[in-house]
Amino acid sequence: MRLRSAATLALVILLIGSAIAFACYRNTQLEKNFPRIHAGLTDKEVVAILGKPSWVEPCGKSFGDPKQNCTQYLYRNSFVPLIPEFYAVEFNSDRHVGDMYVYESP
Repeated sequence: MRLRSAATLALVILLIGSAIAFACYRNTQLEKNFPRIHAGLTDKEVVAILGKPSWVEPCGKSFGDPKQNCTQYLYRNSFVPLIPEFYAVEFNSDRHVGDMYVYESP
């Protein structure tokens, strides 16, 4: 019985550690690759560089001023709400990057 409890505890610790390690890796990749994003890239190129966005919405719905004919890809820090940081990439109607922002809360 003790061996089973110890094995279960070790597995839980391993899973939690793996989740934290992946979150840290993902955040590092976002920080490293976000500067590679520039005006003119397509939405497919951005996904190839940054990965799948956390969510997609009309520009300005969550942050900033609303814009017409604009879509925004948002990538959240893995530790939100502890670290309120969001990387945003705006696309025009032709699905090319128009602007990029990093939103951080003080």
